[in-house]
Amino acid sequence: MKRQFRIQEKYSRFVLQNLIASILLRKVSLMKVCVGSLLRNVGILLIIVFLSGNSIAQSGLPETNGAVSVKSNNENFNPQQTMGTNDYYEMAYKLYGTALRLALHNIIKGHTVVSYASLWTYFQSTDKKPNGKVWDMYSDIPGGTPPYEFTFITKQCGNYSSEGDCYNKEHSWPQSWFNELSPPVSDIFHIFPTDGKVNGMRGNWPYGNVSSPTWTSLNGSKLGPNTSPGYSGTAFEPIDAYKGDLARSSMYMSVRYYTEDAGWSTGAGTNKSDLLPWYANLLYSWSVRDTVSQKEIDRNNAIYGIQKNRNPFIDHPEFAAEIWETTMAPSVVSVKQMNTTSVLIDFSRYLDSTVTVDNQNFIFDNSIGNPSSIQWGVNNDISKILVTVPTLATGTTFSIQLKNLKSINNVAMNDTVVTFKTSGPTGINDKQEIPQRFMLQQNYPNPFNPSTVISWQLAVGSFATLKVYDVLGNEVAELVNNFLEAGNYNVEFNASLLSSGVYFYKLSVDDKSELKKLILIR
Repeated sequence: MKRQFRIQEKYSRFVLQNLIASILLRKVSLMKVCVGSLLRNVGILLIIVFLSGNSIAQSGLPETNGAVSVKSNNENFNPQQTMGTNDYYEMAYKLYGTALRLALHNIIKGHTVVSYASLWTYFQSTDKKPNGKVWDMYSDIPGGTPPYEFTFITKQCGNYSSEGDCYNKEHSWPQSWFNELSPPVSDIFHIFPTDGKVNGMRGNWPYGNVSSPTWTSLNGSKLGPNTSPGYSGTAFEPIDAYKGDLARSSMYMSVRYYTEDAGWSTGAGTNKSDLLPWYANLLYSWSVRDTVSQKEIDRNNAIYGIQKNRNPFIDHPEFAAEIWETTMAPSVVSVKQMNTTSVLIDFSRYLDSTVTVDNQNFIFDNSIGNPSSIQWGVNNDISKILVTVPTLATGTTFSIQLKNLKSINNVAMNDTVVTFKTSGPTGINDKQEIPQRFMLQQNYPNPFNPSTVISWQLAVGSFATLKVYDVLGNEVAELVNNFLEAGNYNVEFNASLLSSGVYFYKLSVDDKSELKKLILIR
């Protein structure tokens, strides 16, 4: 019905505009126009205005400009909303690699360019804390008390000598990397209000992981030698809570200015708009561990109201892996109960449709077995699947064994097990006890050929990895790489592609790890 009213409104305005033009033309030759004809035109005009206004009132729609609704900058943007007749990201779905990067570039390019000076004003809508202060990621301590806070306008830099003196504009993609060219010099997506002193210490260094800092800010950000593989020079490491924010801002820059970087320079982490492999790996790992926050969503929406474009990696975090990690095997990001009969599983990569819809590749415990149906893709995101089963008991921890899955470009996923707990009171027959300690058990059978089962227990919910190595320390399989609730687990390891010999499997949880030996005999 809303579409009908939009069409009626659009048609009415079209007719109205043409009649006005017609009347003006006729007025030029007024001597040839009879009074009766002019009155008839005015009468038709009034009727159309009445009908147009009535159609708008009936539809309850906001005033439109063409086919796109004009909304307040404070309204939330839904990437699935109608932009004309298309989804904002419609041309990017189910692509990967260079094709996806180019498609996203074409979607977000040509944004409204704002002046560099205007950023002081825009920060007040893009980077404001709930308490009204400046949201400075280089001084903030989420969940704690920051060492200081800035008041908008009154604490703008200015000169500074110490932390807390003033805030200025931090380009997460340093200006020297693009030679201070416009429009990136004022593109708000990679510019944040941050402490002047900390910004100065960061300088033009890339982001990185710093184990032995030469300087540490009051909120724990660090400057020093990078320990990430591929680069050993100086780097700046923000606190964990904001690593994903800054990573996704750099990903945006790499896509937004793809093919528009002729005048750009090469930085420690970039070659023009391309992310160097070590930097891409670092930023991707940060984006996975620090997932999209409400702060980022709100900022994305606010900037959309200003620049009329968006950061794709906030709306669709899965795009990152499909551009920079196309050789990576899929892994499970999260498992979420949707209702009493369905579960949403989110993966780090796009999944191949053929193996994904085969219910034999999914095995539930608690006497459920294989699911009744599997939906490949949710809201055009094929890194997500919706699994349907007959029923899920309330207050119960379920395990799902995943087998034979692979990415859209045929990178095989290691068989793994994931868990989730349903909402509601615990069932009467649910007698699972929470383990008292972290423990990795010996695989069984051992020796084995070609499959064995590895079991372990967690006393608390943690991010866990379970990997298999050969005697030289080379990783040969990754069986688990996701958050697990407290409980008992097991996974089947199929070594049919490996040669006979001694291998080791290692379970790592937070700051704890345990290693055991297994033997494959052909």
